[in-house]
Amino acid sequence: MHRKKRILLLGDSRMAFPIAKALNQAGHQVFTGVSVYSNYLEWSRHLSGSFAHPSTDAGGDEALPYILSWIDQNGPLDAIQPVSESASRLVSRHRSQFEAVAPLIMPDPETVETCSNKPKMFELCEALKLPLAKFARITSVQTLHQAIEEIGFPLIIKPSVVDAELFGRKALIIASASELEKAFPHWPTEHPELLVQRYVSGPRHSVIFTAKEGQLIKAVAIEARRTHENDGTGYTTLGVTVPPAPAVRETTEKLIEALGYSSTGCTQFIVDPVTGETTFMELNPRVSLARISEAAGLDHSLLGLDIALNEVLPAPSNPWATKKGVYYTWTKGDLMRIKKSLASGALPKHQLPRALFEITRDAMRSHHAIFDPLDPMPALGVYGNFALKHVRKRPEFKLAEPIQDSSFPA
Repeated sequence: MHRKKRILLLGDSRMAFPIAKALNQAGHQVFTGVSVYSNYLEWSRHLSGSFAHPSTDAGGDEALPYILSWIDQNGPLDAIQPVSESASRLVSRHRSQFEAVAPLIMPDPETVETCSNKPKMFELCEALKLPLAKFARITSVQTLHQAIEEIGFPLIIKPSVVDAELFGRKALIIASASELEKAFPHWPTEHPELLVQRYVSGPRHSVIFTAKEGQLIKAVAIEARRTHENDGTGYTTLGVTVPPAPAVRETTEKLIEALGYSSTGCTQFIVDPVTGETTFMELNPRVSLARISEAAGLDHSLLGLDIALNEVLPAPSNPWATKKGVYYTWTKGDLMRIKKSLASGALPKHQLPRALFEITRDAMRSHHAIFDPLDPMPALGVYGNFALKHVRKRPEFKLAEPIQDSSFPA
């Protein structure tokens, strides 16, 4: 039995809830920094403490002194885990400062840098002869049109950096020149480079995995049935665990081996349900879809901690032997999609009852992004936020003082 560990989570995203639960139920103490009240992570019963800091979402370092001050006043810690993309970037920029405090539950710096750079990952796929739709790197409107001449329509345009956005979207699916004019009105100055790729039709397949030194330990494949965008480019709002397609399985294993990957991560693909054509999308070097993967038997929250602390892992077995047919839903994302679709006219009003029936049905059969019947307060905060935000004070950011908690060592 391992001694009780003290772990700090950074990033109050949906992924933090199941991680906090798994670690707390294993007997560890979990603390977190929170920057916004949208997810009400600080209300979770699985936390031993929390503190406020400025948001990391803008990509700056405003949160850094508040996080380091809290650590200095309330340490020691056994591990630190960034759970959102923006928190991962903050930790990566200041890795030496965080590593001086505690081991990090994330891959090594070289792996993070490679995985976060889509062109590098595409080139790695080409070198390994892995399935990848034809693509081009572009740096201007002129090179965009040159790429279109080679690739043709339909195509997809996306940032070259993992989890960045393009005109407020994760990616743009373009079927024709007229659509291109509307969706891509000018070159986005915040992006020095973009990727253009032949569009493969089909649902997104994600593989949530844990690996050590290039060897896959455990994995679960998830098919996205719905996203919060109508074209399937958004975040998953309904997913189900499925047997991995052969190309998905092989590509995931070969990339992990080639990278010498150690920690948790997520590979993503598009799989055409008719032809079976598969194309690699990206590898996120952090935890993702944590609720459904934990429910399917991938205990990556604990495995990630053990890898970071160099603990002995369970004997190797079939890494893909996780539960199939497990459903996950993000109901808030579905409601956001319906609201947006009604406003734009994409969802006719007479179809609203059916859409609401579908998300209600899925809410009753699925594991939820945030809601947990044994930890209901965060979800109550999320769905009551329209009223609470008018009466609740915004967080006051201040450098930390020691928490008066007898569970901390003297």
